[in-house]
Amino acid sequence: MQDDHPRPNVLSPADREVMEDLLDQWESACEAGHTVTLANLCADHPHLEPAVRQRVDALQAMDRRLGDEAPAPPACETLRLTTEIESLQFVAKGGLGSVYVGQDSRVHRRVAIKFMHDHLAANVLYRQRFALESEVTGRLEHPGVIPLYGIGQTNSGAPFYAMRFIDGVSMDKAIHGYFHPSLNADVDPAQIEQQRALEFRRILTSFVSVCKTIAYAHNRGIVHRDIKPANIMLGRYGETIVVDWGLASTVQRDARFKQSGEKTLLPSSNDTSGSSGHGGGTPAYMSPEQASELAPTPASDIYSLGATLFKVICGKPPVEGVSLEDVKQKIIQGRLVDAIKIQPSADRSLVAICRKAMALQPSQRYETALDLADDVERFLADEPVSAFHEPVTAKLARLARHHRLAAQAALLGLLSCLIIAGVATVWLSAYASRERTARHDAQELQQVAESTRRDNLGMSARFLAKSIAQEIDLRWRVLETEASSSVLRNLVAEYNREHQPGSKPTAESLNQAQQWLDKRFIAHSSAVKTASWFVNSLDGTQLARSPAGESIGKNFAHRDYFSGLGKDFEPLREAAAAPIPLENRIVYMSAAFESTNTRTLMVAFSVPIWNDGPENYQRQRIGILCMTVELGDFALGQNSWLVDTRETSFDQQTGLVLHHPRIKQLDKSHALPSVSRAFLDSAKQLRESATQSSSIANGQTVSSVSPVLDPVDQVTKLVAFAPIVIMGRPANIADSGWIVVVTEASR
Repeated sequence: MQDDHPRPNVLSPADREVMEDLLDQWESACEAGHTVTLANLCADHPHLEPAVRQRVDALQAMDRRLGDEAPAPPACETLRLTTEIESLQFVAKGGLGSVYVGQDSRVHRRVAIKFMHDHLAANVLYRQRFALESEVTGRLEHPGVIPLYGIGQTNSGAPFYAMRFIDGVSMDKAIHGYFHPSLNADVDPAQIEQQRALEFRRILTSFVSVCKTIAYAHNRGIVHRDIKPANIMLGRYGETIVVDWGLASTVQRDARFKQSGEKTLLPSSNDTSGSSGHGGGTPAYMSPEQASELAPTPASDIYSLGATLFKVICGKPPVEGVSLEDVKQKIIQGRLVDAIKIQPSADRSLVAICRKAMALQPSQRYETALDLADDVERFLADEPVSAFHEPVTAKLARLARHHRLAAQAALLGLLSCLIIAGVATVWLSAYASRERTARHDAQELQQVAESTRRDNLGMSARFLAKSIAQEIDLRWRVLETEASSSVLRNLVAEYNREHQPGSKPTAESLNQAQQWLDKRFIAHSSAVKTASWFVNSLDGTQLARSPAGESIGKNFAHRDYFSGLGKDFEPLREAAAAPIPLENRIVYMSAAFESTNTRTLMVAFSVPIWNDGPENYQRQRIGILCMTVELGDFALGQNSWLVDTRETSFDQQTGLVLHHPRIKQLDKSHALPSVSRAFLDSAKQLRESATQSSSIANGQTVSSVSPVLDPVDQVTKLVAFAPIVIMGRPANIADSGWIVVVTEASR
């Protein structure tokens, strides 16, 4: 018998799996508020559309029965909220407005009200700043930003906004309370120190919250521009709130801040006249770029966070001055107070975090505020921080703290071994005492002689290294003094204005420069021994040389003494742009090169010529002033060598011998002598230890004694060598790259 009702198509297991996936896509689109047609949904599987439609109709019918459809909104376009705030009491006063606390009679809660000062309300700029502060505060939805309840105007037209009332104190007051606690004679001093340690950790924990709040603002494209302890509120129940966003400014977000997924916040009240990034902020906590009135960046906030951490560590800001301009100049030049001098007991790793956050160059600071927060959290967790290279003793101490039982067991085992070793040593010592006594007298004289021999060599090397360093510094100082001459400055500046790169100088300008240089060369000839002096313009053209030579008028921008890049390059084409002379150097000693005039090998000492005096920190380089010394002409005596450990321009040769008693006797076709790789590695290690900041500051010199193959005589000799370090100069300048070698006198 035939059935009167049609039977539905029977779906295969594969079709049923595809249909379930299509239904999931349809439900996801509906939940996201998107409209999708069944024809488009089943475009790749048209034979399933009837079955999918049947299931969709069934699901929609079920939703209607259960009332899951969204109700229609009330019939109004705008909702208005009203409340009444009574019993206002003054709390605090700032530069832009005053804060009061009152009682909200509608919802029975305490709220904070910030009113704009009446005398500022008529100023459009300040009203924009106030509007920006309220809008940024309201739109930054983060636990570290105070919630905004509403905005309004007083009867006189002055704007105000209502926000959550935080019952607590500012971080500034908390820091003051930590460093100036109220003492109680009845309390045990050990208990007071324990309480202070807990309070310090609480403040640091709050500082981490501030960093994360600022990181959130940066992710939204907002820079605070006035971070300081007074603008951080600490609630009674652990709340940490960043307030006073009146100087906030929007910035262009880069890839680092877009990875969070947060959308850029673009306040409608962010007028360029009110938040351009120029001016504003608290001087003691502003970054060098903010003090220089440059455009704001997230790095500026990270510097201010570092300044806030400085006050947490030391109890005072990182810079003080007699005037606002004095404070700004110290910040711009990086002349900050050393935290260790204020708080010698401060943890070095925490101080290192502070220094990195307050680095003079933005690129040397933490990349984000979250990175700064992570380092402080690692400090609180007693873990290594990225900003500080710990000594081995600190690492061992941390390992012992983290594994106390294992450390105690290891200590007991070590003590046991030491006791056993001590007993064995006493027994063996008594047994072998007569044998040692017999050998001692014979070896003592030999050791004393050998020690004296090595000490004398080392002392000679250190003394000679100091002497050469003084000769180098003398040449630099002579050049620096002469380069500041207004006559030279005007001659070079005039040439730079009248000549394009690659053009030939006029005879008149060359003659004036030559006359000036000849006088200076003669005036200093008795003080410093030199082969020549010369002046180069901004594009590398040699304007004058004393004694005069064929190099005058030629371009030497490819020379190492002009660029300060460590080696010579191929000569520049006329159309090529010359590098900025000694762009990253204030004085320089070049690698060895072949003179165009004498065809001899020499090194050059050079300094930049500036367009203004040192009081103008924005002055620019307009040329260089140099003097040269021929290789082998350093007057070091018959038992000394001079070695350059830097890479030279001669096929990237390193370890080149600049001076040797027999270097001028070598045939012209002979290859330039250089020391062995093993000796060069030892010399570089010694040089690195000698050029550490602490060694330079203390005027320490170091030397080493070992057998070395003479690169000219090809005979192994016992020598002492010492790096030549110019004391009184910064580390990057103090490291000359030269090593002086002293051999024993021939018998």
